[in-house]
Amino acid sequence: MSSPEQQPHTPPPAAAPEAPGVTTEEPGPAPASRWSRLSRGTVLAIGAGLGAAVVGACWAGVSLAGGNGTDASAADASASPSVSTERAEDVEGPFSTAGTLTVAGIGAGLEPEELCSGTGGYSDIDFGTQVNVTDAAGTLVAVGSLGFGEKTELGCEFPFTVDDVTPGSKFYTVEVSHRGGLTQTEDELRAGGLAFTLGD
Repeated sequence: MSSPEQQPHTPPPAAAPEAPGVTTEEPGPAPASRWSRLSRGTVLAIGAGLGAAVVGACWAGVSLAGGNGTDASAADASASPSVSTERAEDVEGPFSTAGTLTVAGIGAGLEPEELCSGTGGYSDIDFGTQVNVTDAAGTLVAVGSLGFGEKTELGCEFPFTVDDVTPGSKFYTVEVSHRGGLTQTEDELRAGGLAFTLGD
């Protein structure tokens, strides 16, 4: 009678020798993440806030960049009526006028185009003298000043320019140094070429 076969015996693996002074610890459970400690409502609120911030940033970026070419073309096409309106407003906006004031008989003995100024009863007429523009109601709507006077055949001629005249009045009065005004329509003022003469 034969004896039963015995299975070969495999010894268990030997434990790694411990290094002196080193202790091994069994890994514990993984620490819980910060998000898992928050309530579901808090996580949803944070997510909604971040989503809104991202959408807002994208919207601002597209607005500042003007969108892509197709959007820009569409915007230009839709904006053309307002561009026309803006151009019309430019025509209707504040305007400038210009002209001259000649003091007759002044500057005898001066060469043509030599600098001159008002004398005697016209000593208030000189470089820097104020030029006022009032509307039909008598409201001051713009102020300018005389330039340097130059000797001409007629006397001493002072150029002036008045900027930022408020539009919309039926007529305007242009006055130099409280010496009486020249009344003009808005179209006449816009055209410029005003000519005052004082003296003989």
